[in-house]
Amino acid sequence: MGNVVKLVVTNNSVLLKKYKESGLKVVQNELENLIKADEKRGITTTVVDMSNKQEMDKYKAPVVTDSTDDKQNKDAVDAVFTFSKPAYLMILGSYDVVPHVELTNPVYNSKEGDTDRWVPSDLPYACETSYAAGGKDPAKYTSASRVVGRLPDITESSDSSYLVSLIKGAASAAPLEKSTEYFGLSTEKWEGSSTKNAAQIFGSSDKVNLVPPKGSPWEKAALVPVNHFVNCHGAAKDPQWYGQSKDYPYHYPVALKAGDIDQGITKGAIVTAECCYGALLYSPDASTRMAICNTYLFQGASMVLGSTTIAYGPSASCDWADLIVQYAFQEVLNGQSTGYATLKTRQDYVKNKPHLDGIDLKTLAQFILLGDPSLKPVKPPQKVAEADMHAAVTERRREAQLIATTLEQSVSVPVPIPDSERSSELEARLREIGENHGLSSLTISSFAGVWTGDRDVLEAVGQPPRIHLLHGQRDPDAPVHTGVIVIVREQEGTVVSVDEAEAR
Repeated sequence: MGNVVKLVVTNNSVLLKKYKESGLKVVQNELENLIKADEKRGITTTVVDMSNKQEMDKYKAPVVTDSTDDKQNKDAVDAVFTFSKPAYLMILGSYDVVPHVELTNPVYNSKEGDTDRWVPSDLPYACETSYAAGGKDPAKYTSASRVVGRLPDITESSDSSYLVSLIKGAASAAPLEKSTEYFGLSTEKWEGSSTKNAAQIFGSSDKVNLVPPKGSPWEKAALVPVNHFVNCHGAAKDPQWYGQSKDYPYHYPVALKAGDIDQGITKGAIVTAECCYGALLYSPDASTRMAICNTYLFQGASMVLGSTTIAYGPSASCDWADLIVQYAFQEVLNGQSTGYATLKTRQDYVKNKPHLDGIDLKTLAQFILLGDPSLKPVKPPQKVAEADMHAAVTERRREAQLIATTLEQSVSVPVPIPDSERSSELEARLREIGENHGLSSLTISSFAGVWTGDRDVLEAVGQPPRIHLLHGQRDPDAPVHTGVIVIVREQEGTVVSVDEAEAR
């Protein structure tokens, strides 16, 4: 029935400025080798230069004249995707080549807690929603239907060898036998959350290393398992991830550093990182080496799933970032491509949380896939391997679009409401809850849940509860972000539930 289609979108004008003509030529040669390797896998791969008007005219798509303009890039990707209807869309280059879409942070709080003004995201590229309809609002991008991943180069680097290495790795990649062996890493404080999640993913929690008492440096043998599951602290433009002791005063020893990964990992490694900034593609300099996510990919990882900004999770249960990595790992271990696993994760996250709060929206937006989305790190089950690949992908795309349409009609998103709508009694109750959670200095932001779809659904199930976010810091002098958000759901003055999210 023919091959499935993979589109690689990039910007050669930017790559030419970064690498000069000689460097760009090497990159293009390696892309030709990737095209040949994909052909053997049953994939027809086409590279699209979004800065080339003649090329974009073939797709009836607008040319990108400003590489930093996320609207131009989103519009261009949408047009190329609509014309070609590919099974896989791979963004080639870091955000200085093809930018993330800068979404507003629904839990931004300049006084206490979350200081990310924006959430750099690849989620809009995975959604049919146009930039004109969605803009920078993460609540408009809750219905992903496209398989998207990014194979990055080094931000602002003039050396093309890193990108060439990653393209070579994608071309030579081959699925491995399924394994539940893993290298697990967690802060001591989040032992409860991490062990529950590891048990859910791998069937056991005995390989979760707690930091402290353990920590970097790691022997190469410790990093051999193909599965890497990390639930630690991260910081912006920092090639290290950190642990945290369980008792105050807290200690934050180094849990993993890029130098540990330099020793080498198993080719095809599957990496998920709940850490804040775990997938931040920052520009290294003389004093700061490239990020751990870049290092993992350079050493042969098939995928890194991580966050571009401050991420959240509970200390003793599984939610937010925990669920993203849990869903993704389960799909990949079942033989799915990294890109489809990410799409399924996004859809399942929304499907299982019909009342999205601000942390949900941020979590959905901030986690991105780094790596070729068509790669299958794990050999699929025999029944999947026996199916016709083209027919299976076509059916999968149909199902993804159907699910996305359904999600648009069945989800509520948070809309800010003024502080004046909180009664004095509710205000006092919220501050009491904040104090009970150790937030002596806190600010409160309130939201109403608003349905995005059919009003008949709202009439059938009733108005969703109002959401109040209590923002605070537990350890403002820490080397990492230690913001805490207490989520209080309230219905007509009655507290329905209380949850706590800690910055990862």
